[in-house]
Amino acid sequence: MRDTRQRAWAASFASTLLILTFGLVPVTNAADHLDSPLVAGNGAADITDLYAFSGPGGNGTVFILGVNPGAGVLPNSGTTFGPKINYQIKIDTNGDAKADMKYMFKFEKPSGGTQKFSVWRDGTWLANGKTGSDASLAGGGKATAGLYDDPFFFDLDAFKGAVLGNGNGRTFCDSNTTDFFKGLNISAIVLRVPNENLGGSGKDIGVYASTEDQNGNQLDQMGRPAINTVFNNQDSDQSDRQAFNETRPAQQADAGYRSHVKDVLTALGAADPQGLAGVLIPDTLTYKTGNMDGFLNGRRLADDVIDAELGLVTNGAITTDCVDNDSNFRDSWPFLAKAN
Repeated sequence: MRDTRQRAWAASFASTLLILTFGLVPVTNAADHLDSPLVAGNGAADITDLYAFSGPGGNGTVFILGVNPGAGVLPNSGTTFGPKINYQIKIDTNGDAKADMKYMFKFEKPSGGTQKFSVWRDGTWLANGKTGSDASLAGGGKATAGLYDDPFFFDLDAFKGAVLGNGNGRTFCDSNTTDFFKGLNISAIVLRVPNENLGGSGKDIGVYASTEDQNGNQLDQMGRPAINTVFNNQDSDQSDRQAFNETRPAQQADAGYRSHVKDVLTALGAADPQGLAGVLIPDTLTYKTGNMDGFLNGRRLADDVIDAELGLVTNGAITTDCVDNDSNFRDSWPFLAKAN
């Protein structure tokens, strides 16, 4: 009975992780799926991924925030940023899961194929720029934004066959291994900040991102990949996911989300569900400035987070899809691969 429940939860985890969290295109009707009802109709408000890693030499930190899953392909995901959406990268410097500093990007309406944007830190203006070009920040650092290749990679069809049992004949690491995300784009914000502006090298910080309306209402939020859609599936109308998106990290444990995580991890057979739930909630991406390691130390573009998380939450029952990164990431600014 326990094995049956674990397999069922593994299947639920798989489908949720891949189809919901990362905005995959379902096989029929070309419908899209975003992570909660509020952002389902507006890809510009939907956060696809968040990255935090050390730049070359380790003296600066790079943050990348993606939106518009399947940009220009999915019906509700365009190729521009929302002029009525504030894009925020938030940083916790003392471990209380509250934002001690906020980098905010504001975009104007598209004009002539580009969008002007401004960058702010804690209400102080840092730079003006436009998509496709670099902007130098007052006090050091650099920013840009635009359309790029989606850095995520995964073999969806093999997962459907091997884990979900849909009868397509596929299995992991077979001769038909394919990256479903190859050729898809996202809209991305790229920000580089000197470590001295974050408390110096060797500083432990927590990072999360949010999209907010002009009244400060949180539309979407994300720290580590997959937290919301994997662990919040109790309500058929996805209202629990919407509520999570509106709940700031410091409030998530008291709101019951740590218990949700523990229950799912227990059913999946993960080792130490309670301890792991305490790591995953509050939902922030933990990172040490200047440290060149990757996930779970921040997240680099080429980090295979699917392999890492599947092995972690299933206690080794599922370990890899044998798909490697397909993007031609750049070794220097802006690091992301060019749009397809």
